[in-house]
Amino acid sequence: MNKIRVKSKAMRDTTQMKVVKIIAFIVFVIYSVSLLFPFAWMILNMFKSNQEFFADVWALPSSWSMGWTNLETALTKTMMGSTIFEMTLRSLWLSLAGTILSLLSASSIAYVVAKYKFFGRNFLYLLAIMVMVVPTIGSTSATYKLIGDLNLFDNPIALLLLYSGGFGFQFLLLYGAYKSISWSYAEAAFIDGANDFSVYFRIMIPMVFPSMLPLGILNFIGFWNDYFTPYLYLKNKPTLAVGLQAFVNQMEYDANWPALFALMLFSMIPIIILFLVFQKKIMANVTTGGLKG
Repeated sequence: MNKIRVKSKAMRDTTQMKVVKIIAFIVFVIYSVSLLFPFAWMILNMFKSNQEFFADVWALPSSWSMGWTNLETALTKTMMGSTIFEMTLRSLWLSLAGTILSLLSASSIAYVVAKYKFFGRNFLYLLAIMVMVVPTIGSTSATYKLIGDLNLFDNPIALLLLYSGGFGFQFLLLYGAYKSISWSYAEAAFIDGANDFSVYFRIMIPMVFPSMLPLGILNFIGFWNDYFTPYLYLKNKPTLAVGLQAFVNQMEYDANWPALFALMLFSMIPIIILFLVFQKKIMANVTTGGLKG
């Protein structure tokens, strides 16, 4: 009798789990569709003429070749004294340089705080947490005055300095990664004649690289999409994100929504390429993190 009750309870638990999984699957499908629908709608209307778009935003385009015409129209625009290609190249190198500097800064500070004992070590760790608590907008006025005092307006160095902050979330993540590495590797390297820089660059960084990779991808995406910082400090040297907003502002006088959609899709190409190149490594890190958790 007890065996029958146990079996019946197990069957009920199995049925409940199946129902929960089905409900969760339906919820995630709806959520995925809600994310993909605006993107698909944008691509659909990119292939329309301006007249077709205003006539019916849900109809299929009469000619799919119109998409290339809209893209050409968008790419030949000049906003704020720069062409689209100039803004794209500026965004690309600023995002790459900012990502590298940000990772090196956060990684070096996290390594020193995690592995070396010195006066003020705990204060630096608390400072990293405090930086995360203070809202970015709260320090904007002081930052703006500092950039002005340094005469760095319209100078890309200003953005690179702001992007290369070593504290915050990435510091905490890399601090934990370095803490988990045994110091025996460094001691063995010191015995073989290595110095502190060799240990850091040739031993420690390769070991935390799986943690640095997703941070680098997130940093690049954040810098690429950043509008506020370049708009504030590089007014005469706009990035692509600033140029997109300028294109939207021009829509008040020359409404060409299909061309805007084409430009938006063009601005997403580096992010799409980044995801396709590192897709396996990103998923491997996510899976590994899930297994460790």
